[in-house]
Amino acid sequence: MSTETTEELTPLEQKASPAYHSVSSFSSAEREHALGEDGVAEAAYLIRDSVFGYQDAPYAGSYDPYNNDLHHSELRNAISVVCGRLVVHLRQLVLLASWLLFVLTMIEPPHWCRIFLDSSTSNGSIEEYGDCKAILIATGTTADGKKHQEYYPNSNMMLLTISQSSSIELMCIGFISFYLVLKFADDGFFPSLFFYKGYKRWIHSAQCILIGCLLAGNRIGNTKYNPFFRIFLLGSFLRKFQRELATFLKMIPNMLNILTILAILVVFYAWFGVVIFYESPQGRSAFPNLCEGIWTLWICVTTANYPDVMMPSYNEHRFVALYWISFMVISFFYLMNLILAVSVNSYDESIAERRVYREELSKRLLTKAFRLLDHDGTNSISRDSIMNVMIILNQDIPEIKKLSNDERSIFFAIMDKDGSSTISLDEFLHFDDILLLDLAKQSDYATFVEINFPDVYKSTWYQHLCNIVRSKSFEYTIDAILLLNAVIIAVQNYSILTGQDTTQDPKYNDGFIDTTWEALETLFTVLYVFEALLKIMVNGWKAYTESGRNLFDFVITIVAVIATLYVYYPNAYSNSVLIRFIVMARVLRLSRILFAIEAFQMIGAISLDIIPAASSVLMILLFLGYLFSLLGMMLLGGAITRDPNNPTSLTLLEAEDFVSSEYWANNFNDMVSGMNVLLNLLIVNNWTIACEGFEIASGKKWMVRLFHFSFHILGVIGIGNVIISFVINAFFQQMKTIKHRNGWEENVEGEAVIKGSQATFDASVVTGTQTGVVKSAYLARIKPRHFDVETDERLALRELFTRSSSS
Repeated sequence: MSTETTEELTPLEQKASPAYHSVSSFSSAEREHALGEDGVAEAAYLIRDSVFGYQDAPYAGSYDPYNNDLHHSELRNAISVVCGRLVVHLRQLVLLASWLLFVLTMIEPPHWCRIFLDSSTSNGSIEEYGDCKAILIATGTTADGKKHQEYYPNSNMMLLTISQSSSIELMCIGFISFYLVLKFADDGFFPSLFFYKGYKRWIHSAQCILIGCLLAGNRIGNTKYNPFFRIFLLGSFLRKFQRELATFLKMIPNMLNILTILAILVVFYAWFGVVIFYESPQGRSAFPNLCEGIWTLWICVTTANYPDVMMPSYNEHRFVALYWISFMVISFFYLMNLILAVSVNSYDESIAERRVYREELSKRLLTKAFRLLDHDGTNSISRDSIMNVMIILNQDIPEIKKLSNDERSIFFAIMDKDGSSTISLDEFLHFDDILLLDLAKQSDYATFVEINFPDVYKSTWYQHLCNIVRSKSFEYTIDAILLLNAVIIAVQNYSILTGQDTTQDPKYNDGFIDTTWEALETLFTVLYVFEALLKIMVNGWKAYTESGRNLFDFVITIVAVIATLYVYYPNAYSNSVLIRFIVMARVLRLSRILFAIEAFQMIGAISLDIIPAASSVLMILLFLGYLFSLLGMMLLGGAITRDPNNPTSLTLLEAEDFVSSEYWANNFNDMVSGMNVLLNLLIVNNWTIACEGFEIASGKKWMVRLFHFSFHILGVIGIGNVIISFVINAFFQQMKTIKHRNGWEENVEGEAVIKGSQATFDASVVTGTQTGVVKSAYLARIKPRHFDVETDERLALRELFTRSSSS
């Protein structure tokens, strides 16, 4: 929306204005009519923000090509409309380009080895890989005498040359830059709107700066820091990630209070340890000075070296256990769990604040939209105004699902709770919830037999078949077949499972079904195909594919059929072991037997709801791992080597635990190997062995320790507790939702019947309002756009289909 002063025009004057025709000339007649009403466009965008639960900028911070300002050219308005639509449609492609930049760091030559060897020893591939190819593929006899080993262990993920990486990066930068130009055009080419104060200014400024840095590094050939810019650029396009990151940052002060107490405790006990273990074996190995004592006790806090560290002194004097036990009780059992408690409490408060903010934002935006449409100040909006808004939502806001004429009429009827054919403010405040509804005709679920063979469908025998297929007995029968399948596979593989030496029967590879096991495997495949066909025939394809369990069964069945045909149809490949692996995957369906138990069923349903929502929280951990892996490559790339010509490999042999444990692959020689090291640090166990190797190889003991300490604080204690807090909060919130969702069949005032998370209703009359839709049954489900796990679909449906009396 422009910041310039606009002139009030009547609808007729609007239609006569060039600005109006510039954007209406390529739109439908109904859209042109909708734009003829004052405030419709602005109200539609306010409603959109309410649906998604965020607002990058107030409406004053966005360009409005539908305004009445004659100072805006026709071309500017038309470009704004077109580019605004392109922005929405290209958003996923821009996200894909950003993720491609993320992956690029994993498969390009690492920067530490691009210029590593002397020019005299380079193999001539420096233009393609730098020295990385010569280094990372080098094998031979190692410094410790092992033959045919990698000199610089790595994950072998270097799939691109330097020039290929640079070209891909440049293409991604170009596409993302084009996207930002489109956003700039969407804002009418006004810098004051593109960089409007608040979130919009910060995010656009950051994106422009990051793209500039990436482009500069790419063009001058110094891309050492480009991987850091790539991850920050990706984060700038992930709204849910930013929300969870903000939550984490708000939790840090509360965590720091407990960590400060922990630090004081560690220093005190280290000081005490240096004194009491002075000149003892324990003192010389673990407490030679205060700094080493602090490091020893920190490792104890992480549980990586306990009780090994205490044994020298404990073997000599049993009373010394008081020192170690008191330290572990206070630090590990109390303070570390206190950090978790503080994290859970802080996260719960953040979730509560987020919920309140979203409700207040929704109310504020919808109230403002209502005032824009309440032209005569009667506190009511006509049906025509609501329909005009829905037309703009349909045609100009691609983020909102397109609505058919029938759906618009139904939505208005649901909103018109008192049947007055006008919408009050209280009714209008449900607009965003109504737009979350996903409607489907019950007739859309009609089966092939029902449509094409109605006589067969109505016959007694077919209905009896349908009842059998939909019954629990049928599911129990399939479960029994699955169990039998698992038993047969277990018997068939008994020798392998018990570790006995086996000789493969040559008949398994002859391409014929000529063994009992092959016949049984084929029989099970036929039974599974028969089961899938029966369910599709009885329930219909639409209803069948709405079940995740059915989709899993169907995919496994199709793969098993393809594998069977491929193995037994005459061709060069005839190994039936492939079928056995596919059938074993099919047996994974046995997990559904567990979920038939009510307690397991609820846990499974809650887990399936939590996992998508948890992606944003886990993304923080992924980003942290990415950043630390990059930092590790910069500081420790090439440090772990077995190259006998590199003196470091001989020095590294001094790390006895590292060498004896064969920890060579735990290194920062490339990104993927670095991420594996960080995963080990997250799991905690034995991380000190890798740390010792890095200390000796690099010769920078305290730098290495600071690296590991920082990751443990941020990754294990910080983000780890955030993830635990999220799971705890989401689990209990979703448990309430699941209980409601699985509740009884509920008749809402005769308007709708709610069962599970969907409502069935007659679309001809809804909450007392005639819709003009032919009498037919519809199904309604709530599909949240913000993906908050605490959404109670059943409660939302009940509120939407509950009438209210007119004032």
